Amino acid sequence: MNKFLPLLVFRCVALGLGLGVLTLLGMDKIATEEAIWLLALAVTCLAACSLGENSKNQKKK
Repeated sequence: MNKFLPLLVFRCVALGLGLGVLTLLGMDKIATEEAIWLLALAVTCLAACSLGENSKNQKKK
């Protein structure tokens, strides 16, 4: 199994959340408060991805 697959999944989830929020806001189908929650979840996914990358870099050294 590829070791980078979980990092790719987190990035894809964050991208999907960001694009979903952008689309729903453009169509006026989501409230601003809900959009902020979804964007916060996307940022959390990106932070987890960054922590995973840093962990792998530390193991290589």
